[in-house]
Amino acid sequence: MNLSMLFNTKNSIFGVLVVSSGLSLAQTDINMTLEHHFEGAPFTYGTTYDLNGTAVSLTRVQYYLSGFEITHDGGTITTMPDTYVLGSGNISNYTLGNEIVTNLEGINFDLGVDYATNHMGTSSWPSGHPLSSQSPSMDWSWPSGYFFWVFEGLVDDNGDGTPNKYFGLSGIGDPLLTSVNSFTGINATGGTITLPFQVNVADWIKNLNLVSVGADHSGSANNVQVGDNTNDETVFTFNSAILSLDEKMETKSEIYANYELPYAPTIFYNLATMDHVDIKIYSMTGAVVLESDDQNFEGNYFIRKELESGSYIIVFSNGNLEESFKFIVQK
Repeated sequence: MNLSMLFNTKNSIFGVLVVSSGLSLAQTDINMTLEHHFEGAPFTYGTTYDLNGTAVSLTRVQYYLSGFEITHDGGTITTMPDTYVLGSGNISNYTLGNEIVTNLEGINFDLGVDYATNHMGTSSWPSGHPLSSQSPSMDWSWPSGYFFWVFEGLVDDNGDGTPNKYFGLSGIGDPLLTSVNSFTGINATGGTITLPFQVNVADWIKNLNLVSVGADHSGSANNVQVGDNTNDETVFTFNSAILSLDEKMETKSEIYANYELPYAPTIFYNLATMDHVDIKIYSMTGAVVLESDDQNFEGNYFIRKELESGSYIIVFSNGNLEESFKFIVQK
């Protein structure tokens, strides 16, 4: 091999290395924000809303999204089969993963969990994964499968304007898997792409007689209606106006206790900060009985330690914020 051939060969190898390096560097983080609303008003747990003339309040809103597929770079379609989102009414920010994307043009996803995964059971997933065991529960154990969505709350059944009667909708069963209408015409670029959506919680429970729902954990007509409402009532709307840090800081903290397990309640929270927080739980004597450091500014905090019956105070804090909330443990 002469020197000219050797030089050209080395250049070719270098070119391949540059291209390979470029592909590695082109990995783009893809995130999703789900800003929950109720007919245009910001959604919060325990707030009384008007739903077609009837007073309702919700104490739990959770749902699974799966089957993610993105369109990018001139029509290339990339599936994201390992991406699952457990949406909660108090949580806005979700990570979808990273892909080789320069310009993202569209996204598709499903409401619910795909057939194969739906019957694998929560033990197949590590702690912290959206499909692992949750509190409150998001599954009816193997092999029945996951709750594709859970909506719980109170509805006014006597016309006095005060929600007082319990209703609960837990959608279960493969036929409930719902393909959400596609989102196209997106033009998003950058090393991190955030896809902002508004979620109108009210649309999911429209056209239902909530007074007669009771506790419906099934694939019944009520839950079929919830699935149908997803597209018919346009639950998900793509919103190009991404929530800014300043807007987030101006909002107030929302903290709510879910007592589905009264002996181990879950604290739903969304704090007026975008920095991580330390969490401490105090007994009424001032003793620290549970603590977790460096937690996200929004989430569902499960009281994982067995506590004696009584009142407790949970405190969220960082250098810029301190919020406290009183809750009760009942054995």
